[in-house]
Amino acid sequence: MDAQTVLYIALTVAAVVLVVVLSIVLLSIRRNVNQITQRLDESLRQFEMTAEDVRKTNADVREILSDVERGVSNVTHFTEGVRSLRGTVDVATKVFDHALSPALVNVASVLVGFKAATSHILERFVRKGERK
Repeated sequence: MDAQTVLYIALTVAAVVLVVVLSIVLLSIRRNVNQITQRLDESLRQFEMTAEDVRKTNADVREILSDVERGVSNVTHFTEGVRSLRGTVDVATKVFDHALSPALVNVASVLVGFKAATSHILERFVRKGERK
């Protein structure tokens, strides 16, 4: 064999080895790219599920806040009602203090006086009846 043939054989063997090594490397890269793609798909699916959960939670929180706003509105309405009622109660209290209270004291005084007079009159009749 001459040197040129040996060189061609060596180059052929080197080319075959290079193709085999390059094929193995490319297959490994392809497998790694497929794994990365799978993991990326899983991550995107998880992200979509998380985004959907956040959207649902956001809707629930908005509903809760709406209920809280209605509750605050009801409390405000109740407070305003109490304030207006307080004015009415203040007027009624003043009327009671200035008009009804003295009238009730006078009625009570009349009743006490009437009771005392009745008691005195009855006592006199009972004493007269005992003397006879």
